Amino acid sequence: MILFISAIILSISTSIDYLLLLILLFSKVKNRGDKQHIYLGQLLASFILIVSSFIISQFANLLPSEWMIGLLGIFPIFLGVRILFESEEDVQISDKTIGVLSVLLLSLASGADNLGIFSPYFTTLTMPEFIVTAVIILLGTTVICFIADAFGSLSPISEFLEKYERIILPLVFVLLGVYILIEFGTLNYLLAFFH
Repeated sequence: MILFISAIILSISTSIDYLLLLILLFSKVKNRGDKQHIYLGQLLASFILIVSSFIISQFANLLPSEWMIGLLGIFPIFLGVRILFESEEDVQISDKTIGVLSVLLLSLASGADNLGIFSPYFTTLTMPEFIVTAVIILLGTTVICFIADAFGSLSPISEFLEKYERIILPLVFVLLGVYILIEFGTLNYLLAFFH
């Protein structure tokens, strides 16, 4: 029972930061295929983070320097700047932009801190406990996607986000990227390196 409770808490605490990003993405989709891309991209990212954390927990010396993990912050910054400087027609998120790969990369970048949370926790688990925990985390990810989908589908929210997407989307992506660069010490490392 304690395993289930701790796995649920772990799942919620590491997935809640995806909520705003997912609401933004879900507010832009108009068909079921796009929604499936978001669910699949988010689940794949969670799966990759879980497996990577497990491997790191088994071989602690494989953990790269924290500043290297922070380099993942460059992807959302690039995406935000690209959206900011594109024409109005290009900013409209389409199948091409909300593909599984885009969601996967955004989710990996914003979830890079999960490596530091999952890895130490996984060192305390047996293989069956790890599998149960991984399944609970993936179920939690699905629930977070469902909640974001429900909020993103509400007319007032989607209308607000559509009206201000030229400001909100780039701002969220750039702030997310900067946060990742700062959180992992990447920005300080790079400034010291080039200074």
